[in-house]
Amino acid sequence: MLEMIKEFRLFRRIIYHRVWINLGDSLFYVVIMWVLYDLTRDPLYTSMGGFMFSLSDVLNFFCGPIIDRSNRGRLLVVSSGIQFLIAAALYLLSAKGCLSVWMLVCSIPFFNLMSRMTYSIHNVMVPGIVPKEKLVTANSILAMTSTGIDLMFNAITGVLLALLSLKHMFLINSSINLAALLVAGMVGRGLPAGRHRSANQIGNKTPPFREFLREYQKDLKSGLVFIQNRAILSLMIPLIGLNLLYAMMVVNLPAFSSEAFGASIGYGLILTLFAAGSISGAAVSSQLMKRFPVGKLLPVSFLYGGASWVLMALVVERLPLMGAILIVMASNALGMINIVFGTVFQQLPPRQMIGRVNTVNLSLMAIASLGGSLLGGVVVQKFNSVFPFLICGLGYLAIAMTMRVNRLICALPKTEDMDEQILSVD
Repeated sequence: MLEMIKEFRLFRRIIYHRVWINLGDSLFYVVIMWVLYDLTRDPLYTSMGGFMFSLSDVLNFFCGPIIDRSNRGRLLVVSSGIQFLIAAALYLLSAKGCLSVWMLVCSIPFFNLMSRMTYSIHNVMVPGIVPKEKLVTANSILAMTSTGIDLMFNAITGVLLALLSLKHMFLINSSINLAALLVAGMVGRGLPAGRHRSANQIGNKTPPFREFLREYQKDLKSGLVFIQNRAILSLMIPLIGLNLLYAMMVVNLPAFSSEAFGASIGYGLILTLFAAGSISGAAVSSQLMKRFPVGKLLPVSFLYGGASWVLMALVVERLPLMGAILIVMASNALGMINIVFGTVFQQLPPRQMIGRVNTVNLSLMAIASLGGSLLGGVVVQKFNSVFPFLICGLGYLAIAMTMRVNRLICALPKTEDMDEQILSVD
């Protein structure tokens, strides 16, 4: 992996940018979700926060055609710049004592939308930078970078929340996003002239607005048509279900950690366990995808994750240490699943459609997350904070069983053998 990072300079710069963006995202998410719970002591507010994070993912659907047709280096600078301005505004408002719960809630979709656009731009850039045979490794590096940052920073954030004021947390976040903005400029300058733009742009002048709008609508429709393929739907439906279950569980983490540990440090610890499992799953996914076909790897991963969540929900109150180990195991499965799905959806679409297909996928998953976030807030008021984990585990097991009997899923080869011909299978 290190050799690959050294070999491709532009890929190395994208990693640097991913590091800073993920630092800012992690700090923003942890601070916002904990403050919403700490100020209100009501899980409905954290579910509302989760809803707003997911809403921005839905809006990301409209960014796909823009990413496919625009100057990607410039888009990175714009998205990073907007995130910096939002973080700086929150710092100034908190410093003046004017910041309210609703200001925090309303800032979420704008900040997170720019973050999601950045990740989509990275995903579109990578296949054009590294050879196909190294794509799985590149995706694993990016995933390990993100989850590695989470692993390091979530526990630190929990401590910072206990030691620093909200004003200082937003000052740190705005500084991180300023660094991301500077690195985005380096990525943009490092792009060769032909890679700033899509194939649709090269050799063409900037179209009039009406023509751009017409092409934009056409591209949105083409992305929606693409995912209606039976093979794509067989992958999308489990992925949507996964996101609904995961969102229902995640919005209750502040309440769960507060009951288990009684402090913001406990929330950072739980997020650290999640990150530790995810980074280990991302680390082994590359080797697993080289040895096993996707049709076997996905059902087994869901089975492994589902069993871990169910056992965790049953034992965590009596055996907290065993519960912590099972959280890492369940997150390990999730890390593997994310890498598999991410690589598949980079390989199957035509190169010129990767951006819009990626954002359509993210938006459909975000719609599921919207429902999961709201459902999670309702469930935890009727039951205890552990119950959503049990539902999540049972849902994973149901997905594993349905994938095991789906012949389109079972027929999927190794990721290195995938191409567009899979889409023609009846």
